[in-house]
Amino acid sequence: MKHHTFSDERLSLNEVAKHLKVHVATVHRWILQGVRGKRLNSFLVGGRRYIAVSDLHNFLQAKPSSVTNNSGQRFRSSQEKLGSYGIGRPDRGEQ
Repeated sequence: MKHHTFSDERLSLNEVAKHLKVHVATVHRWILQGVRGKRLNSFLVGGRRYIAVSDLHNFLQAKPSSVTNNSGQRFRSSQEKLGSYGIGRPDRGEQ
């Protein structure tokens, strides 16, 4: 785990939420559970949780190739499961 020094610029969870225009609970969820396979790194100082600006930038970097591949695989998997229940995609020509 990377340790941050006091010279690193850090933001509180409320500051991150305001900057990104999301609820502070969303920032908490990004720290605890992550999103799209990435978790937001944070650290404690005096019982308060902070996020280094460099960690926020790393978290916000998109990984379009892995997300796209995973989404396509999930779509095919869900279509196979629906097909096993006898539910298929409707033909657009029939109405």
